[in-house]
Amino acid sequence: MGLTPFHRPDPAAAAFRAQALQKIRAYFSGQGVLEVDTPALSRGISLDCHIDVFTAMYHPLGFARPPMEGAPVPGPGAEAAYFLQTSPEPHMKRLLCRGFPDIYQIAKAFRNGERGERHNPEFTMLEWYRKGFPLSGLMDEVEALCILVAGQRPSVRRSYRQVFQETLGADPLALDLDALLDLPALRERLPSREAFPDKTDALDFIMAHIIEPTFPAGTLTFVHGFPSEQAAQAQVLAEDPRVAHRFEVYGGGMELGNGYLELTDADEYARRFDGENAKRRLKGKPELPKDRNLLADLRLGLPPCAGVAVGLDRLIMLGLGCLDIAAVLSFPWEVC
Repeated sequence: MGLTPFHRPDPAAAAFRAQALQKIRAYFSGQGVLEVDTPALSRGISLDCHIDVFTAMYHPLGFARPPMEGAPVPGPGAEAAYFLQTSPEPHMKRLLCRGFPDIYQIAKAFRNGERGERHNPEFTMLEWYRKGFPLSGLMDEVEALCILVAGQRPSVRRSYRQVFQETLGADPLALDLDALLDLPALRERLPSREAFPDKTDALDFIMAHIIEPTFPAGTLTFVHGFPSEQAAQAQVLAEDPRVAHRFEVYGGGMELGNGYLELTDADEYARRFDGENAKRRLKGKPELPKDRNLLADLRLGLPPCAGVAVGLDRLIMLGLGCLDIAAVLSFPWEVC
């Protein structure tokens, strides 16, 4: 990336970002969707074994400072670890459980160790939730917003099975891990088998490094119907539990956003979080605490809804034709 302390922020990119924010807020205001603001720090986190977090320690008395007059004196063990959000999703779902209408948020998110041409450890996420929306309706809205911000362009929608079969000549739902790794079309295109302890890891790599680059430049490509191994927090299809109600949208070969028909069962959330911690153990990563407050609020009842998270920095990259996220950030990681 070649960044130096002399990296110069681009006023034109900053102006484009400001205009994008105005357009997004005007769009949601016109749709009657409420903008919300939620904490960046929390005691627990929505787990994904592939995402590593930033941790911050809370010290009730600060550092070697006497307590404020009249304040209770904390007991032993009052210090606690908090986590910077990887997405505003948990707090936004808690608001929905507590009776909020359709909501959106433009928020900073943080992911440890993620730095590259399309990644910055601190980035901006646009996330919103629509109650009673089918996944197709949410894709319509994502398409409209992407065009609003990044300009008019064609859009196509393909199922996960279609793009996999067209690129690799096989049905991903019919293959176990060994059969997947033995596909003739993948010969000499994969790292060692040890890099893929389960099918999910292999599918993630194949999509990111082999299938995504084939998507046409200048086109919004929606891929829907992900395998249930990659359901994350999406529902699975009642008629075919091998498939999840999940889509991703790409601008050319760059992932822009990830949407779900949201899981509403609190017990299933807990089971999936336990599964992600089991994967963390296998990968030698530290386990993370489940978000107990999220699980408690989910038991109040998450209304049927569809939700999506879009990387705002990447959407601005698409609009400006930039290939490196540093070009649309005032201060990327190396100079922040």
